[in-house]
Amino acid sequence: MAKELTAEDTARLLERAARRRSDGSRGMRARHAWRRLVQACGEGSSVAQDEVRGMAAGLPESDVLELLAAAPEEPADRAAYLALIGQTAQREALDPDGSLLALAYRAATGEVRTRLRTVMAAEGDAEVIRVVVTGEQRDRIAELSYDELDYLGRHFAEHQRWDELRRLARDLPLDRAVAAAALLPAHERTGGHAELLTALAGHSGRQLRSLAERLPQRRVIRWDTHGYVLRASFAPDGSEVALSHQTFPEAFVRGEPRPQDEAGEHIVDMLRLGTGVVERRFVQRLPEWYQTESSVLHVGNEVLVRWGHAGRYSVACVVPDHRVICTGAAVSDLRRASTGAVLIGPDGLAFADRGASALRYVAPPRGGTDLRTLVADPAACVLATLPAFRRIACCDRGKVHVVREDGEVLHTIVARGEARSGGVPRVVHPALSFLSPDAVALYLYDPGFGHGKRSGQHTGIWEFPPGGTARHAASHQGAIRDRWPLEEWRGRPLDDTFAARLLTSVPDSRADNGQFGPMDDDVPWLHGLDKPGSGGPGTTSAAARYALAVAPGGDTLVTATGHPLRMRFEVHSPHLPTARELLERPLAHGGPRDLQRVRELLATIGDPAVRAALELLEFCLAERLGLDIALGDTSGVTPASTDIALGDARSDHDSDVHPRDVHRRDARA
Repeated sequence: MAKELTAEDTARLLERAARRRSDGSRGMRARHAWRRLVQACGEGSSVAQDEVRGMAAGLPESDVLELLAAAPEEPADRAAYLALIGQTAQREALDPDGSLLALAYRAATGEVRTRLRTVMAAEGDAEVIRVVVTGEQRDRIAELSYDELDYLGRHFAEHQRWDELRRLARDLPLDRAVAAAALLPAHERTGGHAELLTALAGHSGRQLRSLAERLPQRRVIRWDTHGYVLRASFAPDGSEVALSHQTFPEAFVRGEPRPQDEAGEHIVDMLRLGTGVVERRFVQRLPEWYQTESSVLHVGNEVLVRWGHAGRYSVACVVPDHRVICTGAAVSDLRRASTGAVLIGPDGLAFADRGASALRYVAPPRGGTDLRTLVADPAACVLATLPAFRRIACCDRGKVHVVREDGEVLHTIVARGEARSGGVPRVVHPALSFLSPDAVALYLYDPGFGHGKRSGQHTGIWEFPPGGTARHAASHQGAIRDRWPLEEWRGRPLDDTFAARLLTSVPDSRADNGQFGPMDDDVPWLHGLDKPGSGGPGTTSAAARYALAVAPGGDTLVTATGHPLRMRFEVHSPHLPTARELLERPLAHGGPRDLQRVRELLATIGDPAVRAALELLEFCLAERLGLDIALGDTSGVTPASTDIALGDARSDHDSDVHPRDVHRRDARA
């Protein structure tokens, strides 16, 4: 940077720059003097800027263009520069409402603020003065955009205005507070708020921002399909959900005879929870006039579908591009794996890896058990997976096989016969789910067993001690929630199919819509909404809801409702919109009621990332309110989804194993 010009230097340069030839142009020395003045203005010389402002009205267009070329690139800095050199029209064109000038004013030093106030007073623009002056208030600062606060924080850091940066970090919404705290050197995170500033600086502002933006803003998002709802699948991070549905030929919808030359369509839409925007990503004309056996799986960067009938299915990737992976094969349904998706096929364990155009079959380890000898009908078996631990569970003919992704069979559990004594049960709608790497839950339903509406249901839980044999840890006859309330399952890595059984106490084996049965109307996701209709088993009440998918963490649920030819997806999230509101609220606006709301959310939300953000927010609010709280020490903490182990062996009738209790025992150990 050039040496700061004195008043004498500036006067001398102005005198030289004013000399012009007879044709109005400047000579060499005059041009050099003018360029020195322009350079000094661009570098922030107050003397040069004041002198140029005084002569702004008489400057020719060529001089104005040179001054504009020297302006800073940052929009806020550019607005302040134009004001200080007297280019009012240019500043108003760039910043008509004065918001950029207000931002520059907040970031400026005291000397520059004084000069800006002088300029604004001379211009007499009352609206700009109001915007700039009221912009000093902390509430206005807390409402700035992320980019504006980034600009403001960087200026505070560059000028080492640490006190203002510390105050900024305590006032902003959480993600921006983290970004501001990160600008403080470690030795400046001092004083009475040192612990708070250190805690904030240990997080990522952009990650918190991304987290808040993926949370839904509405408790219920509805999407009408004008057809039949098939399935839904959440992205692994819970940010979006793939919605699979089918349309019918118009003649069929009108109740006319089966069309001969018309076909419906299979459609996959993507719903972004943070915005509620739905995007159509896949449409395929169906080869037949109906197609009911279909499923969808979101694996993060791809969406896969399986469709077919009579035990023969095709698997294809439909998002982001369309490619067929297998056709007309006896393959099981799809489940998420560490490399993409996994299924059981005619040749055993198979993977649809991300980006692949064919199944990858895995042979068993040398000397190990071949899964093909254990599974009689791949198309009918039920899967559950735990991708982070590369675990796969497969249920076939009343037996559960636990397998690693490399093909090694770890355990085989014989569960057949429990649903009906003295014979093989006629099991329908089985469901399987991992509770941890070392525990699974299996649900079986035998509609011929018992006489009550809730009878015929059996749930068993097995655990696999490391290096030991599988152990039957708990068993229950009847609806799952009769034994284990929903609170016991919060935060668990439940398979969607198992979650549907959990939410339906009265199954409907006669329903022809491919669903297990209408949801119970007392589950938390539906509180305050209209209750399902009174249609009995085998009916299709327009108000009945069917559970389709539960997000990781268990905080969001997708349901299907409506007439079979005009069904609707509903995405229910009773608590996450409140979490988003609080995470985006400036800390300066937080009060005791907000702190209480955060603590209530921590008792209900299962998503680990959201919980971590809320725990940080709780700590910040408590610190502002002068309360004493240890970061991360919250009551009612939900254990991680892989922390479950099951308790001491007991009889099937008097065991009282609760995942929550076992987690606490493990924590003590």
